[in-house]
Amino acid sequence: MSTRKKNRASSKSSSSTSTSPPSSASSLSSSTSSSSFEHHFSMLVDIAQKEKEEIKEERMKLDQDRAEFTIMTEKAKVMTFPKSIVLDVGGKRFHTSLDTLLSDPRSYFAAMFGGRVPLTPQADGSYFIDRDGTHFRYILNYLRTHELILPRTITEDPALMKEFKREAEYYQIEGIINDEPSPAFDDSLIIGSSPSHQQQLVDWLIHDITTSSLLYRASRDGYSPSAFHRLCDGRGPTYTIIKVGPFIFGGYNPKSWLSDSSWTPTTGSFLFSLTNYYSLPPTRIEPQDGIHGPHNHPNTGPAFGSGHD
Repeated sequence: MSTRKKNRASSKSSSSTSTSPPSSASSLSSSTSSSSFEHHFSMLVDIAQKEKEEIKEERMKLDQDRAEFTIMTEKAKVMTFPKSIVLDVGGKRFHTSLDTLLSDPRSYFAAMFGGRVPLTPQADGSYFIDRDGTHFRYILNYLRTHELILPRTITEDPALMKEFKREAEYYQIEGIINDEPSPAFDDSLIIGSSPSHQQQLVDWLIHDITTSSLLYRASRDGYSPSAFHRLCDGRGPTYTIIKVGPFIFGGYNPKSWLSDSSWTPTTGSFLFSLTNYYSLPPTRIEPQDGIHGPHNHPNTGPAFGSGHD
């Protein structure tokens, strides 16, 4: 029995001795693993902290943008503008509508009259823009119709085209910046091949032209009054060009054609002759009274004056 106890003790001692080295290695491995984990954990904490700070900065910026937008919206609610606007562009005055100025939401005018910038009218109620007004009529006409019409004096002169493009860029009119103008009257079979006649009409109508789109051609659409009124009524200012033999003449209506038998006041309207029997130079003929301008009768085509046939 004594021997057995000794052997059992020896076995315990041997077991204890044989397991001591693995225990030491396990302790070393555990220590190394713990150090690596703490290092990675620290890195993750740093990354998370940086991301948290970035999110905080973005949130602060978003809150600031939201506050500015709210202020801007409130200003827009307070700032009201009349439907008719007078612009003073470098000393030249232009009359237009608020709807026209807001027609391009990304333009300078949308910012100006949309409440996004402080705006105070002059003593006479007009709004001053410190730019040269030489080319402004074309920009304003583009906002009215979104069709660019320029006279050949500009399209054929690189320096003037550069000036015009610079103005379009200032007013942020992308449709003009990215588009090339089409000369007025090019779609006319009567004067489309005559630059001199086109230029003459542009010079006469330059303050009022808003589009050169062809609305009605008798040889294509029919000669009936109903065809004329169906295509031209309510389309804004129009010019009528007629050719009989070698003679070219016509008239200008500054208002929309109607079919209510009314007379359009003569203000702004006129007749013209480009070529005539007497070989006179191109002539603009002013109305004699202020009442009988274009006649809006459903049973006639384009008619001008009280003595029309």
